[in-house]
Amino acid sequence: MPRPKPPKPITLRLIERHEALFPKLQTFARQVQAQAARRPLGVVSDDLRAEAEALLFEAQPFRERGERGALPLAAPHLGGLAGQLSAALAALLAFEARHSQWDARANAPVWALDRGVRPLKRLMPKPGSKAAAQAAARSERDAQARAAKMADLRAKLVKRLTQFRMREDAMPEAAEPPDASEFSAPEGALPQRPAGPSIRFV
Repeated sequence: MPRPKPPKPITLRLIERHEALFPKLQTFARQVQAQAARRPLGVVSDDLRAEAEALLFEAQPFRERGERGALPLAAPHLGGLAGQLSAALAALLAFEARHSQWDARANAPVWALDRGVRPLKRLMPKPGSKAAAQAAARSERDAQARAAKMADLRAKLVKRLTQFRMREDAMPEAAEPPDASEFSAPEGALPQRPAGPSIRFV
């Protein structure tokens, strides 16, 4: 079974367009969905249609290649338009999923660029929120854990070096090897036979 092809790298410009479009499309889609819940067969006004078609057109680059078509036309009724906007929003979320990843260092999701990464702003905790406080506390705990681990490693290294130096200082100096000339046989002496029993064959 062939493996799926990895997504092509994206540009910083495309990321900026996605981040600018997503909140606008999400807010507009919620407004239309609220109207469609009350009047699903209600006729879409000209102003609403123009704004919807502009947003649907901006969402085109974030769809899969096979899903891209000609200029999008807004549905004539509120129920149909709500479905179109939901599909466009789903395409942006799918694009985000294809081109983002979890960064363990930042402890947050990031965009995966061809070179390096960029924070995924939509999923970043807002300053002052509960999620931001939890993220800050988690980051502080991680930093303290890393500092404690480094301190423990340094202490173990110092202990090992101290033990090595103590053993080195306790070792006696190696004695000089005896001079072989002191044990040489006198001149003219016959070589001695090796000690031990001898065997004669008769």
